[in-house]
Amino acid sequence: MTLKTKPKSQPTAPAAPPPLPASMQRAVDAAATRAVERGLASRPNPSAPSPATSGAKDLQMDAPKGQEALARLGVRIKAQYVEQAERFGIMHKPGMAALKAYVEKCKAVGAFASIFEQGGAIWARETRSEEVVELLRADAILLRAGARTVSGYGGKFVVGRMNEGPRVFWVGEGQPPEKSEVKTGTVELGAHKAMALCPISNDLMRLGNSAASADVGREVTQAMGLEVDIVGLYGKGAKKPTGVFEVVPNGNKSAITGTNIDQVRADLKLKLIRPILTAKLKLAGNSPFYFMSSAHLLFLSELRDAAGYVFPGLQDLENPTLNGFPVEATESLYGKGHIGFGLANQLWYGEASAMETTVGEASGDFETDQMTLRAVWNGDWALRHREAFAFLTGVTYGD
Repeated sequence: MTLKTKPKSQPTAPAAPPPLPASMQRAVDAAATRAVERGLASRPNPSAPSPATSGAKDLQMDAPKGQEALARLGVRIKAQYVEQAERFGIMHKPGMAALKAYVEKCKAVGAFASIFEQGGAIWARETRSEEVVELLRADAILLRAGARTVSGYGGKFVVGRMNEGPRVFWVGEGQPPEKSEVKTGTVELGAHKAMALCPISNDLMRLGNSAASADVGREVTQAMGLEVDIVGLYGKGAKKPTGVFEVVPNGNKSAITGTNIDQVRADLKLKLIRPILTAKLKLAGNSPFYFMSSAHLLFLSELRDAAGYVFPGLQDLENPTLNGFPVEATESLYGKGHIGFGLANQLWYGEASAMETTVGEASGDFETDQMTLRAVWNGDWALRHREAFAFLTGVTYGD
C-alpha cells in the first residue's frame, strides 16, 4: 500500500495595506528625508589629505622676491619681443624657441595671467598707471620718501591747498564767535608726456626665466626713476613738470656758511629745518627727509670730532639717518651743489595714464645685436605748500 503525502499549502500573502492619503504620504516622505539627512550629517567626514609638496622654488617661473612687478613688466616686453620675431620670421634664431615656450608657460602663472587675454594674446601693451607708480617707487627717491600719488586721472587733477590756517578767538559767554576766513587755493596735476628709449641686449631678451624678465623691467625703471627725480626736483619749461626747486620761495634757499664741523652741523639743521617750521608746517606725520648726492652722503658720514663720528646715523649706508630723519641719496643732485630737506607728504606725483611699451630696432641695433625698448607715459609733480622744502646751495662738501 502506497502512502500519498498531502501537498503543503502555499502561504497566502498578506493583504496590502490601503494607500495613505496623498497629503499624509507627502508628510511621511518629508520626515523620512530629514531623518536620512540628519543621519548622514552626524557621520564623521575626514577631509581629504592635501597633496604633498616640497615647497621648492620654481627657478624658471617664480619671480625674484620683491620683484614681482618688475617681472610682470619684463614678461610683457618679452611677449612683445616674441610677437615681433614671429612677424618678421626670425623665430629660428638661437634661444627663440625656449623664450616662446617660457612666454606660453607664463599664461598659466597667476602673477602674469593679467598680461594675457583668454585667447593667449597680450591683453594690452600698457602697464596700468597704478602699477607704474609702484615700479618707479624703488628708484625714485621722492616717491620712496613718501610723496603722495594719484593715478589714471587723464588730463588734470586738482589738489586743494590751505594757504592759511583758521584763526581762533576767545569770546564771552553767549557771544557769537568771529568768523574765521580760511584762505585756500588749488594745485593742479597735469599730463606731461615722457618717453624713455632703453637699449637691451638680445641675449637678455631671449633668456626664458622670470629673473631675466625682472632684469628687463629693472633696466626700464632705473632710467625712468632717475628722470622722474630730476624733473621732480629741477624740472623747468613748458614740456616738463615744474620742479620743487623752482617752486620754493627764495627764503628757503640758503648758501652754506662754511665747511668746518660746527658750520656744517648748524647749516644742516637751522638753514634747512627752520624755514619749514617758521611756515607753521609740522614735521610729524609729513614724512620729513633729507636728500643729497652720494658724494655728499659719504663725506658727511666720515666727519669726526673728538667725540667720534659727527653724524653716527650715516654709518648705516643702507638706511642712513641725519638728525633723526631718513636720508635719500640720488644722482639727480650730482653736480648741483645742493642738499635738501622736505616734507614728502606735501609733494604729489600724478601718473595721468598707463605706460605704453614697444620693442623694436633702432639705428645701429642690428650691428650690436640689441633691441630698443620705447616706453611712453604721462606724469606730473606738484608741491602743495611752497614752504615744505628747503635747499642748501653752494655745497662743496667732498669736492
